[in-house]
Amino acid sequence: MSATVHLELSGVALRAGGQPRGRRLFSDLGFAVQAGERWVVLGPNGAGKSSLLAAIAGVFPVDAGRVALQGRPLPQWHAPALADWRAWCPQFWIDPFPATVRETAAIARRRGAWWSANGGDVDPGLEKVLAELQLAPLADADVRLLSGGERQRVAVATALLQDAPLLLLDEPASHLDLAHQQVLLDILVRWSAQDRAVVASLHDINLAWDLATHAVLLDGRGAALAGTREAVMTPSALSRAFEVAVDRVEVCGQTRFWVAPGGIR
Repeated sequence: MSATVHLELSGVALRAGGQPRGRRLFSDLGFAVQAGERWVVLGPNGAGKSSLLAAIAGVFPVDAGRVALQGRPLPQWHAPALADWRAWCPQFWIDPFPATVRETAAIARRRGAWWSANGGDVDPGLEKVLAELQLAPLADADVRLLSGGERQRVAVATALLQDAPLLLLDEPASHLDLAHQQVLLDILVRWSAQDRAVVASLHDINLAWDLATHAVLLDGRGAALAGTREAVMTPSALSRAFEVAVDRVEVCGQTRFWVAPGGIR
C-alpha cells in the first residue's frame, strides 16, 4: 500500500452491547493512531475495552462520534477493502471442525480466494510467522486439541498473516506464559517498526507499559483518557480506574507498577 495508515477517533461514545438503551461505557473519546505507534487499551472488566477494539474494527456500532480510517468514516468502507487495512483478533474464537495449526493460519493468507487445505506450495511467510510464535512444532496439530495459550498464539499468527498495516488485538496475552508474553512483545514491537500500527487491549499493566508508546485508559464509570504512555499510565490515573492503590517504581533500571493489596483508602 502506498499510503501510511492513519486511524482517527473523535467524540466517540459507546454503549454496552451496542444497544441504544445499553449502559454508557464512555463518551467523548478522541485520539489518532499513526504508523509506528503501539496503543494499549486498559481498564477494569466491563469498561468497554473489547467494544472499543470492535468499534475500531468496524464491527461494533458507535453511539456517538466518528471512527475514520485513512480519513474515511468506517461505515463508508466496503468489507474487503477494510480488511486490507486492518486485522482484528477478537478475544474469543470457535473451532467448529478439525483443522491443523498450519491450515488455520493459512486461511488468513488466502483471504478472498479459493483455498484448499491439501493444495498449494509451502508459504515461506506463513512458516516464518509460525516459527516466530514458536508454533512450528505444532503446525500439524489439531487446533481443537491445543492448550489455551497455544490456541492464543495461533489467533495472533492468523492476525499477523493478514498483513494489514493496522493490527487490532483484544487480550492477545491472555493464557500466555511469561516466556510467550515476551515473544509476543518482541513481535509487536518489530511489527510496528515496519510502518505499521498496533492497538491492543491488555490487563497486565507492566506488559502494557513495555509494549506501549500510547495508551487509552477506561475507568468503567464513563470516563476515558488517551495520550502518550507517560501521560496516561500515571499511578494516580491507574489507581482511580482500577480502584486499587498503584505505585510506579524502578526495578533494575525498568519502570514497574506495584499494586497494593486491598482497595483505595
